[in-house]
Amino acid sequence: MPPSSGELWGHHLMPPTITVDCLMPTGIIIPLICVRDATLETVKSDLWHEAKRYPLHHKLGEQMSYIFVSVTQDAEREEFYDESRRLCDLRLFQPILKVVEPKGNKEEKMLNSEIGLAIGMPVHEFDEMKDSEVIEFRRNILNVCKDTVEIRDSGAEDKLASYVYPPEIESSKEFPPSLEKKLDKGLVIVKAFSRVFMAGQRLLK
Repeated sequence: MPPSSGELWGHHLMPPTITVDCLMPTGIIIPLICVRDATLETVKSDLWHEAKRYPLHHKLGEQMSYIFVSVTQDAEREEFYDESRRLCDLRLFQPILKVVEPKGNKEEKMLNSEIGLAIGMPVHEFDEMKDSEVIEFRRNILNVCKDTVEIRDSGAEDKLASYVYPPEIESSKEFPPSLEKKLDKGLVIVKAFSRVFMAGQRLLK
């Protein structure tokens, strides 16, 4: 029987609360009662609080040093780097989360995870695609990115500053009609106030 399309195997919707078996790196299994829309950040925080009641808690490092891993309904082992994701959005095969220390480049894996969520498939599956149109698109977009980086890096420091902090410039020098109505005879009036502290009293000029 294939996995259902719901939030959990055999459930179109997760129950309001669910017991998640958390497999700790110390070898301890901690059953944790969670609400269905709890974020992974909340689950991890509650888990570390609950872990204080179990053996070998002193062997655990900081909770930020670990990530959750589980098996999804697509029969894929997935590492969850985005802790803002909700429990009901993970499409778990079973309510089981394994706590592990991430291996390799964590920043790169986080980026791959975000890209996978954006394109709707794991990055490694996208890399394995042999479609000529996909390959041509990736080659073209890579060239566009390279040209953009070269133009940006060849400029002066003000060009780099404009890239990091892009100015909000209107395409037209004319005021929008909605703003034009609020002007006083076509003028923008700026008022400045300063606070002066004297003998414990605050005066506003």
